[in-house]
Amino acid sequence: MASLSVVIITVNQEKKIAKTIEALKALTNDIIVVDSGSTDLTRKVARAAGANVLERPWTGYSEQKNFGNLWAKYDWILSVDDDEVVSPELIESIKQAFTPAPDADAYDLPFRTVFAGKLIRFGGWNPESHVRIFNKKKIQWNTDAVHEGLTLKPEHIVKKLTGYVHHYTVDTPEQFVAKTDRYSTLFAEKGRKAGKKATFVKVYLSPAFRFLVEYIIKFGFLDGYYGWFIAKENARYTYLKYKKLR
Repeated sequence: MASLSVVIITVNQEKKIAKTIEALKALTNDIIVVDSGSTDLTRKVARAAGANVLERPWTGYSEQKNFGNLWAKYDWILSVDDDEVVSPELIESIKQAFTPAPDADAYDLPFRTVFAGKLIRFGGWNPESHVRIFNKKKIQWNTDAVHEGLTLKPEHIVKKLTGYVHHYTVDTPEQFVAKTDRYSTLFAEKGRKAGKKATFVKVYLSPAFRFLVEYIIKFGFLDGYYGWFIAKENARYTYLKYKKLR
């Protein structure tokens, strides 16, 4: 099969990163970890697991990932976060797509979220997929401060693979609340620089609509308490990002 590299950006993830790396060793011998100043044992754990660990001060999601791509041995990149684990089914799907060589410019991977130890099957996060495999000679990460994306063009061929990336997003609901506060601030800062405005509708009606869609229309209530909590917190994120922008 054609070769590919894995690039992971991280900070203070000593409890999760070994599981992330171990799952990928069946796919490649080139796993790059870009660490942005961990104060725990993340770098030691990653090296022990077999990754090539680089250290770089934090300058943003996209810049950290593009830096890792520069150090990758191969042109094809699989981008994985430090709290994500690639399933055996997805590993096999990638191998099939890369044997003998890829027939696309990028690949879209299905995701499933594990929230505080519970697999989330419904709500706003389902179905979810992200383009995470790409040829670095054709595609790079953009420069957005939050929710970074790839510089995909209309002429690029993107195909979907099977299996899942399991995203172990938070260990506790409190961590998700803190994440909501942090990401809403980043959104507002980005919007302010771009000259965007937040209307009354955006601040007060959009959050209610998001909760309705995620909890009722997308059956978030079937995930029990966490289904309600996620829908509520995602609605709060919508409120905060526009409130802070305003």
